[in-house]
Amino acid sequence: MQSLDEQPPEGLIYAAKPWTATSIAAVAALDEPPPGLDYLLEVELAHDVLEVWSSWRDGAPPTAAEKCEAVIHYAYLDVRH
Repeated sequence: MQSLDEQPPEGLIYAAKPWTATSIAAVAALDEPPPGLDYLLEVELAHDVLEVWSSWRDGAPPTAAEKCEAVIHYAYLDVRH
């Protein structure tokens, strides 16, 4: 998730399951996942998740591990899966 800011907001995040901070991941603008990867979340929504995470912690920026944890946690809660 360190390079999330460099991704297009319309991009979709795909990652290998089980989703962990060390999962292979890719961002694509396609509705079809890259081989071996499953849909995780939209880039724009991942940004929203991290903004909320930060706001709940008085504006503290998340570490790379915290970014991954927050996005993965939200992805499991996302009803579209």
